[in-house]
Amino acid sequence: MRKIVFSLFFAISLNCSAEVLGIEEIIAYSGTIANSNVFLTLSYQDDQVAGNYFYEKYKAPIALHGNTSGTSLLLIEETMSGDAYIDLENKGGVISGEWALGRKRYKVQAKALSRSYKDLIGEIKVVAQGGADKNLVISFAGGKRQNIRFSTLESSVLIVFEDFTFDGYPDLRILELEAGGNSSFIYFDYDVEAGQYVESSAELRALVSPRVIHSENVIISVSKDGCCVYQVKKIMPSETHLARYDFDSNAGSLSIISRAGKDRSRKPITEKQFKDGYLNYMSHGVQPD
Repeated sequence: MRKIVFSLFFAISLNCSAEVLGIEEIIAYSGTIANSNVFLTLSYQDDQVAGNYFYEKYKAPIALHGNTSGTSLLLIEETMSGDAYIDLENKGGVISGEWALGRKRYKVQAKALSRSYKDLIGEIKVVAQGGADKNLVISFAGGKRQNIRFSTLESSVLIVFEDFTFDGYPDLRILELEAGGNSSFIYFDYDVEAGQYVESSAELRALVSPRVIHSENVIISVSKDGCCVYQVKKIMPSETHLARYDFDSNAGSLSIISRAGKDRSRKPITEKQFKDGYLNYMSHGVQPD
C-alpha cells in the first residue's frame, strides 16, 4: 500500500538529489468569439499549448494547438479553408485578441474559470528519497512551504494542475503509473482555508485516466481490461454513473448511483449508448440521454 505523508517545513535536506519534474496545467475559459458564446479548455506544458473550444450552441469540439511566451498566446485552428490564427494576450486570467483567417477577423475574449497555480505557488521541485519514494516540495507565494511524500513507478515525475473540484482553485495530481492504456494518479485538492494541498476523497483517488469536462462539471474516468472490456465512471454533481461494455461479447451495463452512495438502478446499455454517453462523451458534442 502506498503511503503519502504531508508536513510543513522550513528546511530541505541537501543530501537528497533533485528529480526531473514535468508540469502540465489545464485551464478552462468561458467567453465569446464574434459575440457567440464559446467554451475553451487549454493544456499548457512548457511553452506548448493544446486543447479545444466549442460554440455553446453546437457543443462540437474544435481542436487547437499553439504556443505561449510571457503574456502572448498564439493558437492555431485547422480548417477546410486553411489555418486560422488566434492571437491572444493572457493577463490576469483573461485572454483577449483576434481570430483571423484570410480577410475574416473576429474579436475573442474569455475568462479563466480557475486561478493558475502560478498565482499561488512560487516554486515546485521534487527530491528523491531513495527507490520509488520522493518528496514534492511546494513553496507558496505567501511564504508557507509544504512537503508531500509520495511514490511513483514512473522514471520521471509529471504533475498536472487542474481544477477538478470546480471551486476555482488549481487542484493537483501526480502520475503514479502508466501501463496498458491506463493512467493512475495520486490526487490532491487545494484547501483554500488551509492554503495548502490535502489528499482527495476516496472517489477521486480511484479515478483512472481522468478527463475533466469543465463545461458540465463532470469527471470521466476510463479504464481498460484486456483487449475488449472498457469501464467508464462518470461523476456528475448529483449522481455517479458506472458504465461497462465488453466489445467482444457485445454486452454492456450501466449502474446509476446517488451521491449518497446508494445504488439506485442497473440496466443494460447498447454499444452506441456506451460510446456516445460515456467513452466518447463530449468528443463530438453532447449526446442526448
